[in-house]
Order: sequence, then structure tokens, then C-alpha cells
Amino acid sequence: MTAHRFDDRLDRLQWTPSAVPSREIVDSVLGARHNQRTRSVAATLAGAILGILIGFGLVGMSFQQSPWGPGSGTTGLIFGSLSLLGLLLSVCLAGFAAFHSSKRPRLMQFSSMNLLMIVVLLLS
Repeated sequence: MTAHRFDDRLDRLQWTPSAVPSREIVDSVLGARHNQRTRSVAATLAGAILGILIGFGLVGMSFQQSPWGPGSGTTGLIFGSLSLLGLLLSVCLAGFAAFHSSKRPRLMQFSSMNLLMIVVLLLS
């Protein structure tokens, strides 16, 4: 009984065993696959580098010997404020990227690597 159904489906599709796909179908399939490439090494690397810089700034705020640590004056205020602002913007960017990850996958890749590097440096 399934052989009849399968043969009926082939008849409805007007498929013949020697048929080859048309050039338009091949081009549309290859074009769709080309657009699916969403990973970018540049986004990962940029997120990692920025995350390392922000994490390094945050860790340096707690050490007395660092140039921007406690009691370092204006330099500490500037670098500390920039590090905290970077952390705040990274968290906001990660939230935005989580909601728009289907439209902007590279932004999600950047922000996740950014937060990962910040957390790794803060926990080390």
C-alpha cells in the first residue's frame, strides 16, 4: 500500500529518474547557503580583546599597586570610571544582543565573548 502512495506522490511531482535540477534551483540553493554563513572571527576577536581590556581595568581597581587602584587620584578615577562604564555597556549590549540574536548573530557573538572575558578576568 505504501508503494502505491509513494508512486502516486512521484506522479504528482512529475518526477522522472533521469531528471536533473534546473539552473535556477541550483543557484537558489547555493545562494541560500552562502547567506547562512554568520560566524566571524573578527567579531570573536574584537569581543575578546575588548573584554580583556575591561576586565583588566576592573581587576586593577582593587589592587593598591596598580596605577589606577585605590588612592591613585585622578588617574584612578578616570580609568576606574571607564572600566565600570565598559562593564555596564557590555551587560546592556549582551541584553540587546540576546533579544536580537536572530537578526544580528555577529553582535551576539561579540557580546558573549566580551562578557566571557570580563567574567574570566574577574574570577581569576
